[in-house]
Amino acid sequence: MGKIKEFLNRFKWILIGALILVIIIAVIATLIVKNHKVNVEDDVKVEFSGYNKSGSAEITDDSYEKVMNKLYVRALKQSNFKNKEVIKMIEDNNTEEIEEENLNYEEQQQVRQASKIMENVDFDIHNDTDLKNGDKVKVKLEIKKGISKDYKLKAKEFTKEFKVKGLEEPKNLTAKDLFKGLKPKFTGVNGAGSFNLVSKDAPKTLKDLSLSNYEFTVPDNGNLKNGEELNLKIPQDLVDDINNSGSNTFSGSKSYKVKVKDLKDINNLDNITEVLEKNNKLINKAYESSKYTKYNTENIGNYYKVQNGNPEGSLYSDEDEDKQSEKVTPVSDIEPTNLTLITTTKITETGEFTDSEVKYSYEGYENYKLDDNRLVKDDTTEELSMTSSKEKLDELTKKLDSDNYKKL
Repeated sequence: MGKIKEFLNRFKWILIGALILVIIIAVIATLIVKNHKVNVEDDVKVEFSGYNKSGSAEITDDSYEKVMNKLYVRALKQSNFKNKEVIKMIEDNNTEEIEEENLNYEEQQQVRQASKIMENVDFDIHNDTDLKNGDKVKVKLEIKKGISKDYKLKAKEFTKEFKVKGLEEPKNLTAKDLFKGLKPKFTGVNGAGSFNLVSKDAPKTLKDLSLSNYEFTVPDNGNLKNGEELNLKIPQDLVDDINNSGSNTFSGSKSYKVKVKDLKDINNLDNITEVLEKNNKLINKAYESSKYTKYNTENIGNYYKVQNGNPEGSLYSDEDEDKQSEKVTPVSDIEPTNLTLITTTKITETGEFTDSEVKYSYEGYENYKLDDNRLVKDDTTEELSMTSSKEKLDELTKKLDSDNYKKL
């Protein structure tokens, strides 16, 4: 016991000095930790996407969450939040499992203060659009100036540059590429054919352009014949939108030639004779002789008309309808071809007590569907009769011409 007292008396000032030094070191360490500015610059990652000259950049989701979680943990510690379990959940990015009602009142107040601290933090990427390879983008962490130190996050501000790389070169498109993607198709019959553009299976680079917004002008559309060559112009607004899309550029001629093909010859349809015979039955039924009136009918010719998609009761004049049919927009599906087929006839009517009277009319069916090489009926196919017969043949002919009928 005496030896211990002797040791303490001999070295007490050294021990006291050592104890004071430990306390000082502990205080300094605590102050350093408390005032340490968190540095998240090395955690920032950026990714690039899109095409050269129109690319974009963004902070990756993982690095953004990592940075924000570190900053939030620092804000909580500044607010004297000491719940280690919650802090660990934030560090592990399990914030969705944190429920504020599970915290005590003091902790809730500290969380609210931390949130206010975070409101003064700006972490974002700049000059991040319309990029080309070799450009530089900046990611900045800035703390709002002129605020109370109680709401100023202790974090190291920085500006970090990233060099743009890996952007794809835009794909070059020509008129040939456009029409190849839009799959031109001819419908109707030879001499009354129509040009169509089908966008259903178009490449993604074209589908992104909202193709139905563009109109291609097809002269004499609805009257096309096999073997004719169409000189089609690419709409200027489509060319402009391609060049502005970023993913594509247009080059070369804006014209493209397409040869009309694959139109059926109406005279060679498998059942054309059978269909025309049905017209004859309508004529015989409409002009069946009676005891007092005799009818003699003489067929003059057969005519057809292809429906070009204008709705029944259209407000357009015939001339306007022709102009409308020349405007072709890409569609996802082509409507079935509808045909009207009529037979014109000369009717001689003789009454028991009246002189003979000659008039001209027609009978037939409208809305046949062209299915492969046959005309078929469906629930829209209806009988069609001339509402008012004509006294002269040329009057009937003019009427048929004005209604866009063609002779078989």
